[in-house]
Amino acid sequence: MQTFLSIPAGPRDGSINMEKGTSVGIAALGYHVPEGVMTCDEISKLSGIPVHVYMDKIGMRSKHIAGPDEHPADMGIEASKMALRNAGLQGDDIDVVVYCGAGFYDHRIWCPSARIQDAIGASDCYGFEVRNGCNGGNLGLNLAKHLLLQDPEKRHALVVCADKLSILVDHSDPDSLSLHHLADGAAAAVVSKGETCNCIGSYASVTDGSIVDRVMIPGGGTRRPFHQGIEMREVQFVVDDPKGLEDIFSNVYLHNYEKVIDRALKLEGKDREDISYLFTNQVKKSLSNNILKTIGLREEQYMSVIAEYGHVGPTDTFFCLAKAMEKDMIEEGDLVVLASSGTGFTWGATTVQF
Repeated sequence: MQTFLSIPAGPRDGSINMEKGTSVGIAALGYHVPEGVMTCDEISKLSGIPVHVYMDKIGMRSKHIAGPDEHPADMGIEASKMALRNAGLQGDDIDVVVYCGAGFYDHRIWCPSARIQDAIGASDCYGFEVRNGCNGGNLGLNLAKHLLLQDPEKRHALVVCADKLSILVDHSDPDSLSLHHLADGAAAAVVSKGETCNCIGSYASVTDGSIVDRVMIPGGGTRRPFHQGIEMREVQFVVDDPKGLEDIFSNVYLHNYEKVIDRALKLEGKDREDISYLFTNQVKKSLSNNILKTIGLREEQYMSVIAEYGHVGPTDTFFCLAKAMEKDMIEEGDLVVLASSGTGFTWGATTVQF
């Protein structure tokens, strides 16, 4: 299942005058959702956790999962092609490709940005990967913006978020309940210099390294290298302290979301009252409600897609923005904040002025 959309913006003929040259905006968005679906009833049968916990606590009815032959780079290519088409650009118009997956690529020690670069025909561009957990898309936007601004020859960047996270979760393990909503998909944003609408503003971020080991995949690193006969549980997420992780998601997350949102607004010379819409990672229902309450926003100023799509890593914020655009929620003059959190643990927020 695929779709795409464009965001009204300035001319894309490649000409950048001095007045427009300092602005960088999101020219178009695209996304790809795999057709496979896993329901909370199915997950409940595997985990032994009642269905109402998934529906009431997490807020999820189902999630989309990729098939055996669908991989992150492939989904990223589909989202990228749609974003390019919407932007009215060809692959060779792209100067930078930034791949922002959570970190589980098609292969180890491999460059998905290069695969996407080749697939879209961006033969003379620079591609690289960003690994910042589910905050990768936010960071990627900021990096793309500055790479375009510092080089007069660069005009367009492609920021791609794509992940196949569902296979990293042991749905039969009740201790990993907090991760059972991890899903699959991709989203891409064309970022262009000279756009006077949808301008990417300030970015703020913070990391709390004291909780870095709370979520990890133990096998495959230098501490526990792959070996013959490796067990599946060694290459899936392990949660040793589910209660402690729940406390992080409920309290530490709320505090740091608030911190980075306020910092980004301050850098932009704005206040909470200036926010038109807030789009975040798809977190559990209680946390999203508390974030809105803390920041002082109404439910209609937020986009929740967790019920149908689950949580697709750094893809979430782009995907929510795309869904909001499809519903004609956002109008000229609106200030949008994209806020995200990444295992590690990192939080980031970006302002976008429409």
